[in-house]
Formats: sequence, C-alpha cells, structure tokens
Amino acid sequence: MANVETTSAEAEETKIAPRKLGDTWDGWAGKIEENNGDLETTPWVFLGFTSIVLSLLNVAGWLALYLVQPRLMELPEWAMRTVVMGAAGVLGAVDLVFLLIGATVLTGLNFVPFFKGRHIALSGIIPWTVKISSLFGISKDRMSNSILQVGNSLTSVNQANIQREELLILLPRCLDQGTREDIKKVTAKYDVDFHICAGGQMARQLLAEKRPKGVIAVACERDLMAGVQDVGAAIPVIAIANKRPEGPCRNTNINLTEMENAIRMYLGKDLIKEVEGELVKS
Repeated sequence: MANVETTSAEAEETKIAPRKLGDTWDGWAGKIEENNGDLETTPWVFLGFTSIVLSLLNVAGWLALYLVQPRLMELPEWAMRTVVMGAAGVLGAVDLVFLLIGATVLTGLNFVPFFKGRHIALSGIIPWTVKISSLFGISKDRMSNSILQVGNSLTSVNQANIQREELLILLPRCLDQGTREDIKKVTAKYDVDFHICAGGQMARQLLAEKRPKGVIAVACERDLMAGVQDVGAAIPVIAIANKRPEGPCRNTNINLTEMENAIRMYLGKDLIKEVEGELVKS
C-alpha cells in the first residue's frame, strides 16, 4: 500500500474550521524544552497527582456537609439521608473509577470496559490535576504526556483487533528525514498506510474520508491533547508524543518501538520490547 502525504490543496476542500498543527507553540520564545525536548514520563505522574486532587475533593465534600449539617437537620430524616448518601455515592464513584484506571494501567487487565469510546483526556478533573502538579514544578506538557500514556493504556485494553486497511496513521511534517524513513520501513512491514498532515484540518478530513476503526497519531503533547478533544474519543486513538531536541516543529523524532507496538496492538499481534537495541517479542 502506498504511503500518502496530504497536500494543502486537498485540505481546502473541507469546510471544517482549520486548526494548524503547531499553532499551540505560537508564543514559543526559542528556548529548548526540559530534557532536550524528551518529555516521556510515566502514567503514574498523572495518576499520582490525580489522587491528591481526589483527596482534596473528598475533604472538601465532607467538610461542606459538616458545615451545612445544621441546615440538614431541619430537613425530614429521609431527605437528610438522601443528601448525605448522594454526596457519598458521587465521591465514592469518582474514587472507584480512578482506582480501576490505576489497576488497569498496573496490570494491563481491563477493569474499565465502560471507558470504551471515551478518553481520559476529556475528564473534567484534568485542569485541577494540572494546576496542582504545577505547584510541584511539573510542566503542563509533561503532565499531558502522562495523561496520554494513561489514555493509550485504556485504549489498548478496550480495543478489538482491526484489519490493516481500517488503521489510520497520522504524522506531522516536523519529523526528521531519518525518522520518516524508519516509519516507512515499519509501516511497509505491516502493509499499512501513513499520512503526513500539515494541520488539524487535514487530519479531520482524513478521519471523515477513511472512517478508520483505529488511529495512531504522532505530534507534540499539546497537539495530541487538542486532537483527542477534537475527535471526542469517537475513534480509538493511540497518541505518540514526539521528541523535540531542536525545539517544536523542527526535526522531531519518535520511539519506533512505540509506533510498531501500536500497529501490532491494533492488528492483534504480540507486542515487542527493546533489549540492548534489539527488538524481541515479549
């Protein structure tokens, strides 16, 4: 199958409002990012700070109930119990959901079948987690990397096998030439296509035309988060954050093992791991 680079002329045919890839870096001052643009972290950064947010939420919830207790006592007993049990039920449900997410990430087993068709990046708790983590020196981009890794884990355990023609791979134009050639070799190995897109508008057009059952998207954390929010988790997405040793939008690269494992996951093949530079089956 031929690999495809989507042109700007093709993109003009769509009526969807454009979102240029990389426009989230318009205010970039030219300073190289932390760790030379490699923000790869673990899903436990997000889950750890989310646990702090949930703890604060629980404390705030029960404190609020304590403060309004005199007013609750004026209500009929059944009404007071309904309010207390309702608050406890909501707080307990949120705690349980994130406990099951943690168990899924830890074990690789599917404790969250209800997350099929959803993405953790759409969770309302994320803005609070980002704010709390910033107090500890965790950048929004690094936190986004962790969030996307959690999302990848949830997508993987909920994803059924698909055919190669049902898989859509979206790449940014900023990848360096060597990485492009390596991706060509990997995709040729599994006879799947990839598309190089100049903007979110082109990506949306491809999603509408191809109607894939699975997507592998490569971009910076900012664009990946924006893309997931655009799609609304209607399509399963594995998000691979690029590494930016020269800064955003220029000569970026990715972990090829991560790309190959994403392809193998969708096609129902055993994953591989990297040991001393060699790829072996896990």
